[in-house]
Amino acid sequence: MKPLLLTIPILFLLLVTSATPFGQKPPLGPGRKYTTVERMHIERLRAVHKDRLRYKNMPRGVHLRIVLGDYRAIMHAHAEDSPHTGGTRAEMLADAKRAGVQIIMLTDHPSPERDFITGSWRGLRDGVLFIPGAEHKGFLAYPMASLRGRESPERDDFIRTVKADGGNIFLSHVEERLDWPTADLDGLEIYNHHTDVKDETEFNLWLRTAFMDPERLRQIERALAEYPQEVMGAQQDYLTEIIAKWDRDAQSHRLTGVAANDCHHNQVFTITAKDENSIEIGYISSRPRTTRVNANQSAGVAALLSGSKPGELIARLDFDPYERSMNYVTTHILAERLTEAAVRDALRSGHAYVAHDWLCDPTGFAFVAQGGVSKLVRMMGDEVTLSQGLRLRGATTVACTLKLFHNGAEVKTVESDRIEFEPRAKGVYRIEAWLTVDGEQRPWIYSNPIYVR
Repeated sequence: MKPLLLTIPILFLLLVTSATPFGQKPPLGPGRKYTTVERMHIERLRAVHKDRLRYKNMPRGVHLRIVLGDYRAIMHAHAEDSPHTGGTRAEMLADAKRAGVQIIMLTDHPSPERDFITGSWRGLRDGVLFIPGAEHKGFLAYPMASLRGRESPERDDFIRTVKADGGNIFLSHVEERLDWPTADLDGLEIYNHHTDVKDETEFNLWLRTAFMDPERLRQIERALAEYPQEVMGAQQDYLTEIIAKWDRDAQSHRLTGVAANDCHHNQVFTITAKDENSIEIGYISSRPRTTRVNANQSAGVAALLSGSKPGELIARLDFDPYERSMNYVTTHILAERLTEAAVRDALRSGHAYVAHDWLCDPTGFAFVAQGGVSKLVRMMGDEVTLSQGLRLRGATTVACTLKLFHNGAEVKTVESDRIEFEPRAKGVYRIEAWLTVDGEQRPWIYSNPIYVR
């Protein structure tokens, strides 16, 4: 997996060139008013922060109760598994506790030197449940046991091997695999942070040139110091093509949507005075890399060097500590208890929802089916029979824009903390909750579907 923000060889090549015009304003996705560069301005970050506090301080109620635990889970997580991963598992555990995360499903990059199951962490560690797995062959794979000696090069055989005896498997980086079949999978990533930043061409150029622009560099330093979570959220988008694939595929088979943090803690940059005429730009990971830029190559270098001695650190920019990534987006797993078996079963059953927790704590969200021929209350992920009196109900802890979808088409929208609908047709029903921050609509919660048969 490449780093989240920048591809380093390309970065170093472009660092020594002069800044080029940003060109036309890039197309904006659903709900957006501002580009990512515009979102990075201090006044925009401050406005987002103010709205986040407003939601945090709102009175909260739980209107639908599900008698299950709501566990915050991080899926697609890396530590000590490849040259480009900067964080450690001990660091990940400490940050998970600070972030209130109870489950981490690791996805090591496999290597011949280390088995990603037996060589990783498994079970409860200081209250956090670890489940080992791998990002491999286009999937998030969580087999029950080691695949050493059992792994097949064929995709279908690999899926069967991973799922044997209760393993789980999800399609990863869906933007690269929109035509891949999903019928034999447990689910797919409906949001991946790395996916979301891949198309940030304007922002990446803006950031690259900031390393040689004192004014912009100080702006970023201030933003990270005062509004670190808002900086990570500045790149947030609604991944339309991936959601559309989920909606299409779920009409023929159950398919659990999950979030991929794709966290590595490897987006750490340093700028150091090398001598009186040049700076060294470093990229910190488990294999540090550096490049030197002199004043003849970029006019901003001389200003950066002013007052600095050789070897002195000019700036350090840390974009993605694990705690910040974990607070950004999670998969909320609804399970009876905090055990590996219960978590695996909940993911297989679709008893989960995806949330951008950084906007507002979603705990207490529910989407259920009530009435009809069954007297039981069914939750997201379940199947129900279309019958008279059947009602679909959703509820959030704060008022927001609630959207109900049927087979991918929006059929009802309300500004409220609850929504109700009487289905008249069979199909796949799910909810999205959106929050307004700084005048923009941001996706907050994605429910998994209820399947009306």
